[in-house]
Amino acid sequence: METPVRRKYIPPQRRRQILAAAMELFSHSGYHGVTVDAIAQQAGISKGNLYWHFKSKREILQLLLHEIVERLFLPPQEVLESDAPPREKLRAITRRLLDTAEANPEAVSLMLQMAAQSELREIASSHYSFWMRHYVNLIAPLFASLGEDDPERIAMLYAATIDGLMALVVLGPRIYDKEKLMAALEQKFLSSTGGKDV
Repeated sequence: METPVRRKYIPPQRRRQILAAAMELFSHSGYHGVTVDAIAQQAGISKGNLYWHFKSKREILQLLLHEIVERLFLPPQEVLESDAPPREKLRAITRRLLDTAEANPEAVSLMLQMAAQSELREIASSHYSFWMRHYVNLIAPLFASLGEDDPERIAMLYAATIDGLMALVVLGPRIYDKEKLMAALEQKFLSSTGGKDV
């Protein structure tokens, strides 16, 4: 996976400031419609200051994308480490991911935009594939505990379904109904397994 290499340490507040500016601009104007000058202006810093931390607009995008995908797809560690039964963990993870998509529509929108642009698709795909694989590896044991014969396959299908629902937050807000969707996921994935909660 291509990861950004920062030339200098970026103080957390400055990093948030720059990435928030880039997120807002990229999500509204697209990657190619945004200049480094515009990011610096939006962040309230000089262009030279921005270049002190990042060598290019692409590097800003890479770090932003890394943080977006980590935020959107990484299941909460406290849920995974809890004593809750596997079904409850999956329910909690699913609800948290959908809540995260609802709270971060610009992040979801930016991911979708990047996937649609051939010159940016490789960057998006690299980050997305890494985190999706990580997510599947984290939830597959939960499906194994529920008695699934092929827990990795069902975890991948489940992850892809959740990913689609997260996109629906942005693309289909009129038909997005979290409670109905959670009930459908319950019926299709969590109630039909032959295993028992442990």
